[in-house]
Amino acid sequence: MVKKMRMYVVTKALIVKGKKILIIKRSSKEDVYADEWDLPGGKMRFGEHPIDSIKREVFEETKLKIEVIKPLDVWTFFKNRKTQVIGITFLARPMSNKISLGKEHTNYKWILPKDIDKYKIHEGIKETVKKFLKMVNGK
Repeated sequence: MVKKMRMYVVTKALIVKGKKILIIKRSSKEDVYADEWDLPGGKMRFGEHPIDSIKREVFEETKLKIEVIKPLDVWTFFKNRKTQVIGITFLARPMSNKISLGKEHTNYKWILPKDIDKYKIHEGIKETVKKFLKMVNGK
């Protein structure tokens, strides 16, 4: 049987509070990038607007309400030979302060963006954070 090729859209949020950004650690039970750090976000539902998707995903994963500022980056990767993921990362700020993680994540940290290379995190996310640094530093 031939397996169909699939493609889906993911939204992520680079949430900025003061000079720090929020990263969350994926559970060891996750099927992709287990025990790695990540930005909040997830799969967009069919018919859902990307901004509604990222607000929903951030709330599901952290219980934070966010204000979406603007799209920051668009990216893609292959989960396997038959599945392509297309992503949109939004710049956002928290509208609340208390974080409560769901089952998919085990920890969170507010870090300085310049320290992103110190964490085991997908290279694409590191690139997005570096683009953000260039944007805020005017380079």
